Amino acid sequence: MSPLNRPALLRAVLLLALPTLAACSSGVAQQLGQARCDDSYAQGVGPVLQTHCAECHGASKAEGDYRVDSYQAAIARRPDGTPRVRAGDNSSALLLAARGQLPGGHVAIPEKDIKVLHSWVVECALKPKAYTVHINGWMDPGNTDQFHGRVLRQAVYNLTGCQACHGQDFSGGSAGVACQSCHASGVLACNMCHGSAANAAPPGDLNYNSATSLVTVGAHQTHVTDGSKHTAFSCEVCHKTPTSPGDEGHYQTGGQLITGPAPVIVDGGYAGSFAWDRKAATCANSYCHAPFQDANATQINPIVWTAVGDNQARCGSCHGNPPAGHGPDTRCNTCHRPSYIDGQPRSPLHSNGQVNLAAPAGSCIGCHGSGDSPAPPIDVLGRSDPTLQTVGAHREHLEALHKVSAPVACNECHVVPTDIHSPGHIDHGPPAEVFPPDAGTLARKDGATPTYDPATATCTSYCHGSGAGLSQDTAPTVNRTPKFNGGPGEAACGTCHGIPPQIPGHPGATLTSCANCHSRSVTRDGNIIVDADGNSTHLNGRVDF
Repeated sequence: MSPLNRPALLRAVLLLALPTLAACSSGVAQQLGQARCDDSYAQGVGPVLQTHCAECHGASKAEGDYRVDSYQAAIARRPDGTPRVRAGDNSSALLLAARGQLPGGHVAIPEKDIKVLHSWVVECALKPKAYTVHINGWMDPGNTDQFHGRVLRQAVYNLTGCQACHGQDFSGGSAGVACQSCHASGVLACNMCHGSAANAAPPGDLNYNSATSLVTVGAHQTHVTDGSKHTAFSCEVCHKTPTSPGDEGHYQTGGQLITGPAPVIVDGGYAGSFAWDRKAATCANSYCHAPFQDANATQINPIVWTAVGDNQARCGSCHGNPPAGHGPDTRCNTCHRPSYIDGQPRSPLHSNGQVNLAAPAGSCIGCHGSGDSPAPPIDVLGRSDPTLQTVGAHREHLEALHKVSAPVACNECHVVPTDIHSPGHIDHGPPAEVFPPDAGTLARKDGATPTYDPATATCTSYCHGSGAGLSQDTAPTVNRTPKFNGGPGEAACGTCHGIPPQIPGHPGATLTSCANCHSRSVTRDGNIIVDADGNSTHLNGRVDF
């Protein structure tokens, strides 16, 4: 009787034999009634498949995603675990194709080659080469009774028998075959049991399947690899991760094999505890997908774990774009510049468990401004061009760079927020509000009504020739609507009031004679006085004599 018809007996014998396989160097006879299969895959089956099948199922062309250019490729199952060739099965798709009985244009191959394939599949359990110790299906992941990974799992990964032949470090031992020749990451590496050469996350799963429609595979790779919205999440974000393979609770507890699914443990979102429904393959209320309550978010809840590629985490689903309370501005990088590049999420600082702002808590610098100044440059988009109205003459005002007055504080033109969510800060679209009712003490002096036109980047204010007194000045040099981004000439001497002002009752004068009446504000040379601390009586809201 073929051992394939006696799986329970065979598995029991193999498990008992694992700790005692010490005589491996001398070899043992064919065992348990298995067929004698002395040809290696490379000598017999491989050339047959290469001759008749490789044209459609080779490295350069793999119809049906099936290849025959290597042993592992030839025995590989479909991603969902269904076999293309099953040990002991005379009706395997491979044999049907060889006989010309499989739809899709397959033509029967010569009878002698069919016999080679039949022997390999039905009698030899897809054996890759002659064995002296191992059973025929030892290298076939689809063989649920004989594959060494499955046998070792049933033995709770007792590797004593393996070490007897392959050495304590599995580097070859008396067998002269290193386990690392297949398991390059090491026999005890995580991806020996699940995952691939790329990482330890499925595919494949513990049954070596790779279809994302399986709950054991699903969206693992989406999470553990760098993506456009996040960097790779470590395994411990969702699972209790062992420090050593044999740790209690990993694959064993009290020396007994754990057969149930891996527990899923994720931080909860705003609505309560995280919930994982294995039967439905859904997760609900994870912090990652529902971090806070947001009326603008199109949150998908629950998330379908196996709906890979179905846009389960599209932009705007976890939080609104923009979130509620942010106003209509969709330019996330204006506040979250570290997290965005060219308007796209910068994955290391996106979906990382915290809100990353361009400015540290309590500071404006970073969102706009630079160095120790909150005034642009830089603007909220990271730009420094002074011809942009978002940069313009901010520093000229705030730092009094042209020495025509004391520094003009931010609150002369804007309401300065006390925190990021203060009214008038980020609750509206661009541009920033200029001269709202609660700002602009100096700009409103002498009855002036300050205004700003973002279409032309021009303003009117007391500072630039408006108000009851200065509005009477008919000097041709006066510019009452200077362009904020027009450069230094917009506030040159004589543009705010004439020299002298052409106002009824004002005496004629020259620049050097201004000091006759205004010696506290102007020197005899006609220079405006600004002291070492930046104070000045020029342009302070009153006329100083």
